[in-house]
Amino acid sequence: MKFIILLCFLLIVQYALTFIQMRYYRKSMDEIVRAYKGKEGYYFFSGMERRKFRPGAIAMLVVDNNYIIQECYVVNGFSVLSKFKELGKYKGQHTGAVLDTLGSSQTNNKGKSKRLPAVNIALSKATENALLSISKKSISLV
Repeated sequence: MKFIILLCFLLIVQYALTFIQMRYYRKSMDEIVRAYKGKEGYYFFSGMERRKFRPGAIAMLVVDNNYIIQECYVVNGFSVLSKFKELGKYKGQHTGAVLDTLGSSQTNNKGKSKRLPAVNIALSKATENALLSISKKSISLV
């Protein structure tokens, strides 16, 4: 009986922490989007990597029509206390170049048993989404 009560308590705690983390994500996303509200040609993308027993990551990007990254923020870790940090090294770079850099680090690690960091995978997903989405918007049927 104590075991069932403990499991219920853990589920409630997990729900509460997830709720707090989602609120923080929305607040951070709203701050980034607010800075570009009303400006034409800027798009927001995010990528997420979830892992069961290792830290996951979330990446948020603002990309312009020319596929240039204007803003890049990531958060990784287990804790709800983890905060988004700006990655300046990707700011001003073409999304294709960033995806290529992240992809080449993946091929370099192929022979090793170690998996890629969750941040790299989340950034790859976000940049891939940016490339695909912006290119679809740029195609016109004339």
